Amino acid sequence: MTQANDFYAQMLEAQRRAAEQRVETRAALLTELRGLGVTGLDVQYDGYGDSGNVEEVVVTPDTITLTEELRRRVEDFGWDFAYALSPGFENNEGGYGELTWALETDKIDVSHSNRFIETDTTEHEGL
Repeated sequence: MTQANDFYAQMLEAQRRAAEQRVETRAALLTELRGLGVTGLDVQYDGYGDSGNVEEVVVTPDTITLTEELRRRVEDFGWDFAYALSPGFENNEGGYGELTWALETDKIDVSHSNRFIETDTTEHEGL
């Protein structure tokens, strides 16, 4: 039982550290993006079949272009943030969604959908 308790404690510690890292990353990105004049971001993500990625990042105002390195950091943050709310959505039929970040108020909204297969079975025996 000790191994299970140790594993659980390690898992909780890893989740705590990841949450701390998201807070730090959010603060750093917020400062950097506001400095560029960005007022909003939409990060669209999709996952299925044990894989997934960010499909698109939309910047408001659209006259601002992010560097490749900054875009990658925004994508990573968007994926990590959404994944923390819906872990495992890249498995099987997967899930997808959109993270919307209003930088002026530092509010993030996430709209997430999970895909699934529905099966309706009818059996007739001994007819």
